[in-house]
Amino acid sequence: MTKIKIILILLLIMSINISNACTIFTAKDKNGNVWTGNNADKVFTLNTYITVVAPKEKEYGFFYYTNSKNIKEFPQGGTNEAGLYFDGNSIPKCNYKNFDKKKDYPTGDNEMMLDILRKCKTVQEAFNYFKIYRIRGLEVSQLQFVDKFGNKGIIVADSMWLSEADYQISTNYNLCHPNKDSIDCWRFPIAERMLKSREIGLESFRDICDSTRQKKWTNTSQIQNLNTGEIWLYYAMNFSRPYKTSIKELINKGNHSFYFYELFKDDLIVKQLLESKEVENNFFLVVLSLVFVIVCLIIYVITIKIKFKKQRILNIKENNYR
Repeated sequence: MTKIKIILILLLIMSINISNACTIFTAKDKNGNVWTGNNADKVFTLNTYITVVAPKEKEYGFFYYTNSKNIKEFPQGGTNEAGLYFDGNSIPKCNYKNFDKKKDYPTGDNEMMLDILRKCKTVQEAFNYFKIYRIRGLEVSQLQFVDKFGNKGIIVADSMWLSEADYQISTNYNLCHPNKDSIDCWRFPIAERMLKSREIGLESFRDICDSTRQKKWTNTSQIQNLNTGEIWLYYAMNFSRPYKTSIKELINKGNHSFYFYELFKDDLIVKQLLESKEVENNFFLVVLSLVFVIVCLIIYVITIKIKFKKQRILNIKENNYR
């Protein structure tokens, strides 16, 4: 294997690890309100997508995130109107405990996560799904659940538990293996120190997002008060201009979906990204047009050659008959 191939493989591995990096944290304020915050870190794109599902009879309204508008993509995180929240991050691979003893969800992994948002209001209710059903890919993932009652818990492939601590943080190491996997995680101690020393609320959670962001990789950030339903969204590490909304405001608009960046179209970085994407698309169209022209020319030349060859054979045959 050449050095170039080795370098390309290493870069690919690095991009995969970075693309799934996240910082997720939660704590309760002095008034009993439960707050959640997170940074979503990956190779920077405009593709983060939000889907809002309106409530139905005996089903909660909710919204969730994906990395594209593909409806078959696994939800990356979400919140329902009952105050149940979940998010996930990548971790080193571990064994899936009791995988063979659990069942596949009848309608698939994606629908299981959406059904949890549709039907559950507590962390324990969500955990009950994972006691029966398995999700493929959990070997390299960690799911954090929180509800407005202050319950919080972690699900990984080899265990699941509810936390009695005042706060909960997850980054990119398995919380079951703190002595092994957390050695190189610089974000966890920063978030922990700030949660212990600061008053819990919007300001401190915003500062945690800012302090644990990863330059060039943090796409989106969000802060939620699960009791009031308030939501603050941030894009491209700009923590001075949040988009303020609420779960009630989102679901009252009915079923709809949109790209995250569409909430920040006036931001300079979004304008630059859109212009860059437009130039990229135009360049692609030019290249595609040139390829089309070249293919047409090749087909034309081949057709002429075939006609010329046939005519030549025909002339030879005519000369032989004379």
